[in-house]
Amino acid sequence: MKILPDGSAFFVSDVMSKEEAMKLPVNKRPICFRISNEMYTAVFEAIGAASMCWKPRPRKQVFDSEKAADIAADLCFRIAEELEKRKA
Repeated sequence: MKILPDGSAFFVSDVMSKEEAMKLPVNKRPICFRISNEMYTAVFEAIGAASMCWKPRPRKQVFDSEKAADIAADLCFRIAEELEKRKA
C-alpha cells in the first residue's frame, strides 16, 4: 500500500467522515476531501499515459511505478493547494 503525504493510503475512498475531515486544517485533510475523485483519477491516468510517450518505446527497461505514483500524488497535492488558494 502506498502512503500519501497526508498520511492517507493510495486509494480514493473516504478514510474518515466528511465532518471529521472538515474539522482538520486544510493541509491535514485527506486528499479525497481536497480534490475530486475524478481529478485524482485523471492525474494518475495522465501520468501513466505520459509514461508511454517515447519514440521508439523502451523495450527492456523497467517502468518505475513507485516513482510515477509519487509524481502523481505530488501533482494532486499541488492542484489541491492551488484550488485552495483561489477559494481564500
